[in-house]
Amino acid sequence: MDSYLDILPAGSTAVAVKTKGHNFYIDVNGISSTGCWVVSKDRIDDYVLVFHETNNGNDVYIGEFVGKNAEEFTERQGKKYPRYRIFLKDIKLAINTTENWTTFVGKGNGGFERIYLENKGKQKPVFLDPDSAEAEEGYKKDSSRMTSKRDKKLADSRKKKDNYTCQSCSNKYFVNNKYVIDCHHLEPIALGKRKTKIEDLISLCPTCHRIAHTRVPPYELDDLKDIVAKYT
Repeated sequence: MDSYLDILPAGSTAVAVKTKGHNFYIDVNGISSTGCWVVSKDRIDDYVLVFHETNNGNDVYIGEFVGKNAEEFTERQGKKYPRYRIFLKDIKLAINTTENWTTFVGKGNGGFERIYLENKGKQKPVFLDPDSAEAEEGYKKDSSRMTSKRDKKLADSRKKKDNYTCQSCSNKYFVNNKYVIDCHHLEPIALGKRKTKIEDLISLCPTCHRIAHTRVPPYELDDLKDIVAKYT
């Protein structure tokens, strides 16, 4: 039976996430990234496991943990929790399995789609609630943090050029004296360092921006317009 114990090296820890591909970016020669998750701010793991659900079984990837960056927030009962994009390197496809997420992580995940795992020499799986105040420490001495640098002035220029209007659905939102609009990189920022021109950016409303990133690589503008047109 396929489980994380078949993939995660003995004596190591991992943060594991389940995804259908939303914001999951793969670069076998560089830095890959997951979507954004509510996870412990200070916890550092050895590996990242990505359980990618597909129509042809579930692909499970593993890579070395590089760092995380808070990019979004989730609000629960009036309290905001940061959501972190998780970065990994040396990613590889470990297995393709017909096992579901719950079976793969050992049936003790409590319904969470992002959990912490530990391989204690192929012994009983260990689970921790990612939202819990509890955390295991002392298993890693050093860490490096990686973020993708974005140029705010260039993004603001693109938004102004597009008249703060979504280039996919043509909607324009002005709420509480400010425009609600995102700046989308036509080539994912996670591809790494490069010179970005204003022509490499496009303005999208938050909904269209999120739809664009439900696939890896993101949908191109024409495809995005076709998808949005089905619901308008």
